[in-house]
This record gives sequence, structure tokens and C-alpha cells, in this order.
Amino acid sequence: MRALVAWAALLIVAPLAAQEPDYEAFGEFLEEFRKETGTPAMSALIVKDGEIAWEAYLGTSDDERDFPTTAETTYYIASVTKPIAATAILAEALAGDVELTTPMTADADWEEFCAYFATTQVPFMSGGEDMFGNAIAPVDCAKPTTLAEMLDMRANGDAFVYNPIAFARIDRVIRGAGGRDLRAIVRDRVLKPTGMQDAALGWRDPDAGNALRFLAMPYHTAEDGRIVKQALSDDDFRAAAGMMANPRALAAFDIAYDAGAIVPGTLRHNLTHDVELGPLGDYRMGWWLEEWNGKRLMWHSGKDDQKYSAIYLKIPEDRLTLIVLANTEAIWNEGGSMVQAKVSQSPVARQFLENFAQ
Repeated sequence: MRALVAWAALLIVAPLAAQEPDYEAFGEFLEEFRKETGTPAMSALIVKDGEIAWEAYLGTSDDERDFPTTAETTYYIASVTKPIAATAILAEALAGDVELTTPMTADADWEEFCAYFATTQVPFMSGGEDMFGNAIAPVDCAKPTTLAEMLDMRANGDAFVYNPIAFARIDRVIRGAGGRDLRAIVRDRVLKPTGMQDAALGWRDPDAGNALRFLAMPYHTAEDGRIVKQALSDDDFRAAAGMMANPRALAAFDIAYDAGAIVPGTLRHNLTHDVELGPLGDYRMGWWLEEWNGKRLMWHSGKDDQKYSAIYLKIPEDRLTLIVLANTEAIWNEGGSMVQAKVSQSPVARQFLENFAQ
């Protein structure tokens, strides 16, 4: 009888134990992926229930392999800047210091800029199709696009089109309407209250701390397998890109964002519960939104061509976040569409979702 009871207890306990997250296996996957893609340095971190649950720092951050990747190693995070900048702008608006109804024409050069780019071959400006055959609407220069609409990527019409060039004009719009410098907004509304350490808001950030000193140099893996060191980009900070940070800095933002410490939790609730997603997903408040196996995903990826890449992926329902940064473009969502949210096609994102999404 005792043996039967013990066997029954094992049946109850075993499934619970099997559900424990296997962070070690995920770390092994990332290390193998790093080696396969010729990426010198890769940093990864998982946040669970408002705390850092796991982190890994893989490879070396220099071409002579003298400096192992550490928690202090920083990367250019490219478009992952967008949700951070957008959240700061929303906080500034809630404080009454910027109007979200401000039109993009508050940028004195907007009309000329828009008219020119609408004639180029850039698909999210002139229109066309993505690789799946989905239509990409051209930018609507006649539309009185507001700052709020631009944060939702609505410069091309009523449906979203990911338009990073137009998004990059946001700082000019805010200044044109008499608002503060975007760097000051992001530092005061996000970096300071969240305790994000060693995050640089562009090359000209006077308060960059150690972010530039610990920056992993960029590399590109050539077709013949050679790992080629690249020149650093000289682009400065914009709402669209420009931040340099390590995963712990992004985790500090993530934890504070989920706790409602930057903007009210009702704004995130709107993204996770109130925004209805069509078959292509959506883009709102600086976030891509996607449904995966019945779960709402909030995410952003980033790429600096042949230099850096990043993934910031949230599963709000599970209170779970993945942050991965690399000093090649290896983790960029290749083939990503301008009109379809599909982070789940990324090998790194898919591995995370399949392993950890409850």
C-alpha cells in the first residue's frame, strides 16, 4: 500500500517538475547559434514575474578575444530604441509637456521630406508589396498625421505600415511644437526613474556613463565565413534608434514598465486586451503586436546593417520577457515584413516561445 501511495505521489510531482524552465538548454542553443552565425559577442536575459530569472554572456567583445562578454558589455540596440522612446513620450504627454495631437507638420521640413521620399524606391515610403504579397500602402503626405498616430506607425494611412524614416522625425516634431529635446525626455521620464545604468542616448549623450566604454565592436560574417570588423555608425539619437545599452539596462526598463512605474498600467492593458489584431498583427505605442498560439506578444527587433542586432520580446500574459543582443546582425528577423508582425519566424524567438511560453 505504501508503495502504491509513493507511486501516485510521483505521478503528481513529476509533471510539475517537468515544467520547470530549462534555462541551461536555452543557453546552449544560443551558444550554438552564436557560433554558427560567427557572432563574437551575444548577451541574453530572461525576466520572469518582475525579476531577472536567467542571464548569459557569451563569446568575446573584441577581435583579439581578450575581453569576455560580461553583464557590462553594451550594444547598439537600433530599433529597440523605439518602444523606450515612445514610452518616454507618452509619459511626457501625461505630464502635460507635449501634445499627442501635435501634427507631423510641426517639423518645418516634414512636407518637403515626405514629398521627396514618396518618390523613392523605399517600399514603406512609395508603397509596394512585402515578400508575402501583402500590400504596403505609400506614405500619405496629405494626411495630417499626428504624433500619436506616428507612435502607432499610421503615417501611411489607417492601417499600420512600419515606417522608421518617418518615425525618426518625431524629435523634430516635438521641438518644432516647443517641446524639450528628446534626449532629455527619455532620460528624465525613463532612464532616471527606472535606474537604467550605463545606457547611452546616442554618441553625443553627456551622461552616457560606461555605455560607450563597454561597447562591443560590430562585426559582419562574410559569405566565406570570415568575421569582418566594421566601422561604427555615426548616427546620433532619434526616436527610431541610437541607444546603446546592455540587457540589464533593458531589463530595468521592462520591470518598471510592467509595474506601471513609467506610464499607467492601463496603457499596457490596452495593448494586451483592447487592441484587436487582424491577421497581420499591429503596431501601437512603439510596439509590434502579434498573436502566437493564443497568446499576445509585444516585441521589437533591431538591426544596424552588418553590425548589430537585437530582440526584445514580451509575453505579458506569462509575465515573461526575453532580451537578446548581438554584435552582428545574426538575430535580426530576416525577411521581416513592414506590414506583418511575425517575430515568431525568428529562430531565437521561436526557440524561446516553444520552450517557455506556458
